[in-house]
Amino acid sequence: MGKRLYRIEKPDHCVRIVFESGAMISPDAIVAALDHVNELYPIEDRRTLWDFRGCKTTPDFGFDAMNRFVDRIRSRFGNATAANRGALVVDGSTLYGLSRMFQMLMDGFPTQIGIFQDEAAAMEWIGGDVRSEEKGL
Repeated sequence: MGKRLYRIEKPDHCVRIVFESGAMISPDAIVAALDHVNELYPIEDRRTLWDFRGCKTTPDFGFDAMNRFVDRIRSRFGNATAANRGALVVDGSTLYGLSRMFQMLMDGFPTQIGIFQDEAAAMEWIGGDVRSEEKGL
């Protein structure tokens, strides 16, 4: 297995996946991180912060790849609950656009998805009861 593009941290109330600045992010890289975090922590009622700041996306990371990625999540992680929250911390318009696409494709899945440019706002949303999709933008 090659070098991981991310590290996993466990602050008090969430799991934090931080991708290296400058990393080229593909759906496969995200799935690898998701599989890894699922080996370490239960899926049910999990709060997860994904930090993609400073990252770039592979050229093939468009709608078709995102749709396959979401289908994979839906089929593998059906035991997610409405208490699950995933905060995506991004910078740059490409990552923001992909995050919005992900959020829309995940509509109807129990996990709430929030998109943020500020980590503090994302951490507050993960721990709070606010049902916001784009707080902090």
